Amino acid sequence: MVSKYEILAKKELEAEGWRVDDKRGMSRWSKNRDFFNRWDLVAVKKGEALRWISIKGTMGAIESHREDIRSFWLPENNIKEVWWWSDSKKNKGWRKIIITDL
Repeated sequence: MVSKYEILAKKELEAEGWRVDDKRGMSRWSKNRDFFNRWDLVAVKKGEALRWISIKGTMGAIESHREDIRSFWLPENNIKEVWWWSDSKKNKGWRKIIITDL
């Protein structure tokens, strides 16, 4: 199942020229519906680092999720990101953080 926040994020990335894959092609019988059980989107763009993005809706980037992502090894030139949506009147929109390895 793809959330409305994942659809919004995918559209934003595509508007910026990224090619984006999501979990829609995963088997409906599969236990794991995310990429490596962590990321909702993978974005590629010529000349740019590969982006692995976890979408958290409006719940924010909780520490245990950030630690799980931080501890997962990816090759060089891959970026781990967590995005969440803020409905704040002052700052409505995406909050994005890049997770760096330990």
